[in-house]
Amino acid sequence: MDPRLNMQLQESFAEVAFFVGICWTIYLIAKTIRRRQQDAMQKYVLDKFSSAQDFAQFVQSPAGQRYLAGLSVVVTNPRNTIITSIQTGCVVMFGGMGFLVGNGGMGTASFRIGWVLFLAGAGFLISAGLSYFMAKKVGWKEQDQFGH
Repeated sequence: MDPRLNMQLQESFAEVAFFVGICWTIYLIAKTIRRRQQDAMQKYVLDKFSSAQDFAQFVQSPAGQRYLAGLSVVVTNPRNTIITSIQTGCVVMFGGMGFLVGNGGMGTASFRIGWVLFLAGAGFLISAGLSYFMAKKVGWKEQDQFGH
């Protein structure tokens, strides 16, 4: 292979790996910010109640029932956990692939980081697959839990 072409390919792959790394970092930051905003909103709503009696009245109202149902669906719905694992697995796996490809075949730290990220992403995807099959095996209703 022409040395100039090889150098151009390595530079291009390094740019792609850098871009993937930046995108992954932005994704993680956005996810963290979103979770903090949700937590702050829930805390704000709960702080609005001056007594346990006010909270009990709210919980008994239709709006309170919807609020609590929304909290429990987020926490207990396996669909959300599985989808989050798939999303995280894909992002981490492709980030690792970016480091591997951007490395150009050299045995550097970038190569090692790429393999660690790639395998961690694969682990998330395997975990999501196992969770899906376990959810089906345990007998969770697909139309309720998985939206079919």
